[in-house]
Amino acid sequence: MTPVIHARGLTKRYPNVTAVDDLSLRITAGEIYALLGLNGAGKTTTIRMLLGMVRPSSGTVEVLGTQVRPGAHAPWSRVGYLVETPAAYPELTVRENLAVAARLRGLTGGHHVDEVIERLLLTAYAGRRAGTLSLGNAQRLGLAKALLHKPELLILDEPANGLDPAGVAEIRDLLHELSREHGVSVVLSSHILSEVARLATRIGVIHGGQLVRELDAGDLATHLRPRLSVSARDQAAAERALSRAGFSPIRTETHDIALRDDRAIAEPDAVATVLVAAGCPPTRLVVEQDDLETFFLRVVES
Repeated sequence: MTPVIHARGLTKRYPNVTAVDDLSLRITAGEIYALLGLNGAGKTTTIRMLLGMVRPSSGTVEVLGTQVRPGAHAPWSRVGYLVETPAAYPELTVRENLAVAARLRGLTGGHHVDEVIERLLLTAYAGRRAGTLSLGNAQRLGLAKALLHKPELLILDEPANGLDPAGVAEIRDLLHELSREHGVSVVLSSHILSEVARLATRIGVIHGGQLVRELDAGDLATHLRPRLSVSARDQAAAERALSRAGFSPIRTETHDIALRDDRAIAEPDAVATVLVAAGCPPTRLVVEQDDLETFFLRVVES
């Protein structure tokens, strides 16, 4: 099967930094593939090279079977994309911006605009000037432009940027629908670990410009370790009490106490009982998953 994206040895060097270093990707049809990385890891530079917006220092990219290079025919009529801050004509309304984008795409009839306004929940803002939109609704407008022509491949850089939790969930559901019901392939970048875990079918971990690990989304849970996060007014006394009770407290960078013991995670009330009995009751007690930084340290160091 011809991959929708095939990148070989992508490298991008600037005078003082190598933003992407010998990165190779093979993404197949129907996947939701996420490039997961901290800010500055090289995600946006990679996305820009996939789209031909930035010329690689070395390496090649094929999109939908066509090599991306200056002057070559590229399959952009079959690709939708959103990179960084979505561009719009600020004095035009949402509907007018989409109508301009539709004409540039060679789309006729107003139904394309109407459909995408409804799909992206922009009906209430259709007559509002783009320059007055919130960051979240500007992001919706950018996504609407990317979807106008019903692409078979979507390439999105931080698509949840600026959206509130409800908006993030709506975009997640939309991308799932496009993938499952319409066969659209999706490539996206994100630094939000929890969202990638809910959305992607396959994940590429990018760090320092290099693709350091690829894993199926179902395997992500094995890399995320839960912990019981504990705060008390007297942290030192709380640590001593927990150690005496057979737990293994670890002081975190935020000065909370983390417990990774299975018993602590399964029975946080037992931890609370120990602390109350020791005269240092908890002010905070919550089971959490590893954050992105902790996950990356584990992946990079393994």
